[in-house]
Amino acid sequence: MGLVIETFEDIGITRVSRWIFNCYIIHRGEQGPIVVDPGLPGAIHDLVPVMTELGLELDERVAVCATHAHSDHVAGAPALASRTCGTVHLPGASQAYLNGTRPRSPSLRAIARIWPTVFDQPIDRRGVADAARGAKIAGYGTKAGMRWPERQPVEFLLDGDHLPGAPEWEVISAPGHSDDSTAFWHERTQTLLSGDAVLSVGGRAWITPETVDDEASAKTSARLRQLDVNHLLPGHGRPVHGVGVMAAALLPSDGPNGFTTFPGGLLRCLSGRVGSVE
Repeated sequence: MGLVIETFEDIGITRVSRWIFNCYIIHRGEQGPIVVDPGLPGAIHDLVPVMTELGLELDERVAVCATHAHSDHVAGAPALASRTCGTVHLPGASQAYLNGTRPRSPSLRAIARIWPTVFDQPIDRRGVADAARGAKIAGYGTKAGMRWPERQPVEFLLDGDHLPGAPEWEVISAPGHSDDSTAFWHERTQTLLSGDAVLSVGGRAWITPETVDDEASAKTSARLRQLDVNHLLPGHGRPVHGVGVMAAALLPSDGPNGFTTFPGGLLRCLSGRVGSVE
């Protein structure tokens, strides 16, 4: 499949994606562009030509933000921030991990629940390899716990804060998938950057079943469903556009087109009824 680049001119955001690993460029903050969830170590090599084509400079004005500190959302952040001599902005709950607290991460059984999203798009081999490499660079999600480059500065985003240089973008605490999960909300354009709190599959939003805390996830779901979302930009899965995206969101126990069981549904998916695999 290779690199996927989608620009949504009406909301001023570009999606740069390999397989299920979405990175987003918010074109215009007050101080410059904002890059959200550069999760692959090689993200910088994809982002530079895209930003150049968009007329955006990769310089000290670029803000680097993450919806949570899983490695597939932050492993490319240190290189990107170092290129600009900038700071990475992580959720406030991630601070404890940098101080030695061991983060909770979904079990393999929980991860397996999101197979419909995983196979909703053709696999990009470079993305797979890069994601595996990223776990050794920055972030958490393996038994090794949280990794972070010693000299890379970090600032933290709290619930109710705004993204750096972008006062219209509100930070929303959205735990459940992880304890530090957050989402970013732009009310004027009705755009939600949901991280992994909400995925997508089959053209619909899907409250993630990949959780460490089901009770927290249910509260997050209730909060996000109150937002009048017309543009859902998930951490994994294709963007979803339309009226009332969150009101129509699938529940964690749901799956696309009736494929709610594992492994039977997975086998049907692989046979081509949901997506294709290269």
